[in-house]
Amino acid sequence: MQIDIMSFTRRGIELSAKIRDKILGEQEDYEVCLYTKYGKYQNLTGAERNTWNKQEQNAAGWKNPVYVKETIYDWMRTRFEQNRNGKKTGVIWIGACGIAVRAMAPSLRDKLTDIPVLVVDEAGQFVIPVLSGHYGGANELAGLLAKRIGATPVITTATDVNHAFAVDVFAKENGLWIQNKEKIAEVSSKILDGKKIAIMTDGRVEGKIPESVCIYDRTRCGKTDVVISARYPVKNIPVSQIADSLWLIPRMIILGMGCKKGKSCGEIEQFVLETLAQEQISIQAVTALATIDLKKEEQGFIEFANKYGLDFLTYPKEVLKEVPGTFSGSAFVTQTVGVDNVCERAALAACRKEESQGRLLCKKKAKDGITLAVAGREWSVRFDET
Repeated sequence: MQIDIMSFTRRGIELSAKIRDKILGEQEDYEVCLYTKYGKYQNLTGAERNTWNKQEQNAAGWKNPVYVKETIYDWMRTRFEQNRNGKKTGVIWIGACGIAVRAMAPSLRDKLTDIPVLVVDEAGQFVIPVLSGHYGGANELAGLLAKRIGATPVITTATDVNHAFAVDVFAKENGLWIQNKEKIAEVSSKILDGKKIAIMTDGRVEGKIPESVCIYDRTRCGKTDVVISARYPVKNIPVSQIADSLWLIPRMIILGMGCKKGKSCGEIEQFVLETLAQEQISIQAVTALATIDLKKEEQGFIEFANKYGLDFLTYPKEVLKEVPGTFSGSAFVTQTVGVDNVCERAALAACRKEESQGRLLCKKKAKDGITLAVAGREWSVRFDET
């Protein structure tokens, strides 16, 4: 994650360097950049800036703070846009909470795409996560930072204050896509009222289940509060029992594909979305597109994978031949590429990990020179045992 630290005074600049020292000094997976709006800083010489920023750190390749000429609103907007375009970004604001709130207000959208923002007073006494505490990780970062610089973390989210199960944190830790984020508040409210929530999942359950959670059992649970599945509706579960549920989607679907040369991204996308809709599988559940290595330069596949953030996996025919199972073989395909089936074998090849094999959820389909099979990796959710 990239962490950008903004300061407004000389003392703030010095604290920002200390924060960087404490974070990078522990070799965390962060890239820390310093910025300032302190007017006098822009007129300093390089040597003077080094003095403020600890010259021994600069010898290690760390950069001095960048003086920011643009408005704080534009500066903050750039951080939000970076995050929404895939570059994980967080902001540490050294100064008043009010200024931070005004700066980020025009860029706010929702809890799943807003960046984590922390405010630290320039004396370094308090660390306050003010935005994206759970899903963005601001609360976790606040705890880490407070420990490193000897400050007090000020956590205000209800589930943390009450040491209660937080479903959005659970989703993040398990890599689950939150389909209907407006339901998070309902689930959290029920837990904070001292009631149990029912979670239905078609994956394995690991770890210690919290007291406030029961895993769905139709003999004990009349309504499901949380559904964890790539499919909706869920097979064998009445729609009435999950209609108002929070839907969390595991990324466990593999698309196995083959095609004639030159098929466009649009053609591929249309066929995939049609097939997934028929199977009642969310596109958010798809994690990879797999094919034979002869298609590794197929532009339509590359563009489609990039558009949906998928891994693009290719396998030589020798590997595909070794995938166990019964497949929809074709003599023409064998003659052309050296293996009887590409899409089904590639989908299952991408599922294989150690002893896990995965399974076909949708066998080979063909349309306009494109073939498609859908497979599911074995997957699980884990509850934090602490």
